[in-house]
Amino acid sequence: MIRQPIFRQHIVSRWNRAWVSDCRGVCLAELMVAMTAGVIVLAAILQTFNIVHAQAVRQQRMVARQQDLRLGLEVFEQEVRLATPSSIVKALPDEVNFLANVNLLVTNLTAPVLPGQTTLAVQDGSGWSAGKTVTLCGPVTCESRRLARDGQRSLLTLAEPISLALPIGASVEAANRISYYIRRDETGAVRLMRMVDGGASTVIGDLKAAQFAYRDSEDRPTTVTAQVRRIVAVIAAAHSSAVVVRDVGLRS
Repeated sequence: MIRQPIFRQHIVSRWNRAWVSDCRGVCLAELMVAMTAGVIVLAAILQTFNIVHAQAVRQQRMVARQQDLRLGLEVFEQEVRLATPSSIVKALPDEVNFLANVNLLVTNLTAPVLPGQTTLAVQDGSGWSAGKTVTLCGPVTCESRRLARDGQRSLLTLAEPISLALPIGASVEAANRISYYIRRDETGAVRLMRMVDGGASTVIGDLKAAQFAYRDSEDRPTTVTAQVRRIVAVIAAAHSSAVVVRDVGLRS
């Protein structure tokens, strides 16, 4: 009677050892191996995802830089085409400064103008703000003056007397002061900057180098502002070996 429980305990113990050694279900070792394999597969998947994501980000950045470069050069070209040789103020390798009618404000004289006169009778002077530069062109030459006050419906007032005699119908154009210049920031990156009437902004950033060149009517290099007929912008992107050249002719 006393040995029966001991015998049963012995049988149960042997049965437990047999079940553990037999592992007809899922063993702990098998579970650990499966988990390790799953971790390895997951790590490989994550690594592949990171590589693909990094490549996609680089591709997006490259496309964005190319888009900025294209749009910036288009703005540069459009505004330079509005300039005339007489409107070039500065022609340097790192800066070009000129006058151009960006907003296409144009009117005509309704009465002749004599030298020394400061008031202009015009078809429509509304929307012309004080301090804006205007260009008055006669049959032979042009002259630029600043407005002393905001334009009125049929009158513009100059801050300085005009020295030309102008006939009825002579054109009067608003002239924005435009400057494109090269700037290197604190990180060493080169930027193409644009300033219109004192307000500056970045046109193209993250460049390796940029420079302006100037050509006369005979396609010769020149630095004389009155001789400039074409402005050439040479742009090298920071993350590309390509060099973009934009050759723009001035308005005659």
